[in-house]
Amino acid sequence: MGRLLTLLALLFVGFTALPARAQGDAPDALFGLPLVVREGGWARYLNTSPDGPPQFVIKMGGPGRHEGKRGRWLLLEFDVPATGRVGFDFLVEGERFSAKSVLLMRLRVPGRPPSDTPAPFNQPGADRQPHPLRQGTETIAGRKLAVTEYSYAGGITAQWSPAVPVLGLVRVSGTQSFQLEAFGVGGDPWKGATAAGR
Repeated sequence: MGRLLTLLALLFVGFTALPARAQGDAPDALFGLPLVVREGGWARYLNTSPDGPPQFVIKMGGPGRHEGKRGRWLLLEFDVPATGRVGFDFLVEGERFSAKSVLLMRLRVPGRPPSDTPAPFNQPGADRQPHPLRQGTETIAGRKLAVTEYSYAGGITAQWSPAVPVLGLVRVSGTQSFQLEAFGVGGDPWKGATAAGR
């Protein structure tokens, strides 16, 4: 189980973390952009880099607590061949998804009990601040969205929109790249996903 957990954690970090490293062995920085809290909100992404699952979904979960601190669950799901739908649940404190705000990470693998890791990214040097570049619009699933583009160390750019639930991400370019495919509130976020992504 330990090896599987490590492999899946690396897959997740590839999608949500930046490759810019702090000194030593600090973990990759997370995006640090504002959360877009919408009850029942979700966003489905298409992976445009060669590694990792073709599609993944991020959903807004309910409130939670860990060691006396309150947060909100963010749920990341993707399909793993011969395993099924795997989930990483993140209990996030505050208004941003950053290394310091993740109180607890819970791994869900079909047929196994959940595995919790407290403060998985909170190490010195883990946080990076986004630098705004420009504002513009993007059309996703027939909807025109106002977006702000941010840059990070390591040549990463991320487009963020207040219209997209959960992380607000529209597109990320760099070593690990992905783009928004669909988003909404309520319903099945996997409905309409391509067969390759299921």
